[in-house]
Amino acid sequence: MELEFEVANQESDRRQFRRFDTHHKARYLLKGGKGSWRACTINNVSRKGVGIVFQAQEKVALGSTVLLRPTPTLEPSPLYVIGIVRWIRKRGNDFIGGIESVEVLDDGNLYYSPFEK
Repeated sequence: MELEFEVANQESDRRQFRRFDTHHKARYLLKGGKGSWRACTINNVSRKGVGIVFQAQEKVALGSTVLLRPTPTLEPSPLYVIGIVRWIRKRGNDFIGGIESVEVLDDGNLYYSPFEK
């Protein structure tokens, strides 16, 4: 059996790695931010990061460290991604952006993450 994926803008995209379209609900936290988990949608994935739609009224600052948690998780130990906001722009009522992945953690390693320091 061969897997097929839709590739986001494969021909016009000059990026280092291919993007794979997806539509996966997630939650995010900002490092140093006061608040709780907020809603977002992961709309593409590559080996280096994710494209994301922040369902927020306020712009997330460039260079911010973000903790992503895809939801709902099907695994007993959820997956977390720590990344840096590399670009962001307004789209309708939301903001879209690119997150460069820094670290992928499971639930057991989250406590020792640099995000928590």
